[in-house]
Amino acid sequence: MTSKSSRSSRSSSSRTKSSRSSSAKFIPNLTQINTAAKDLPDPEIWPEDTFLCPVMVNEKQKAVEFSRIQITRGSTRPYRWIYEGKVLIRNRDVSE
Repeated sequence: MTSKSSRSSRSSSSRTKSSRSSSAKFIPNLTQINTAAKDLPDPEIWPEDTFLCPVMVNEKQKAVEFSRIQITRGSTRPYRWIYEGKVLIRNRDVSE
């Protein structure tokens, strides 16, 4: 696992609360969510229910939080990552 992933996964209760409040002000766009999603670990072996993916925005590091959920897929219940939040959609993000 890279140091980026381990830095992203740290979660003490105070850090989680502060990162959530700072990420509440940050609304990622589609490109930033796609960039963050490329760094997601395998949800089947990830030990925690959340993962914070860092993205650079105006030379500052922001975090996009993904949650790990179980879905029903036939007779199996695999884990998947989900982003629950607001997304900023700019005109240039929408293909014409």
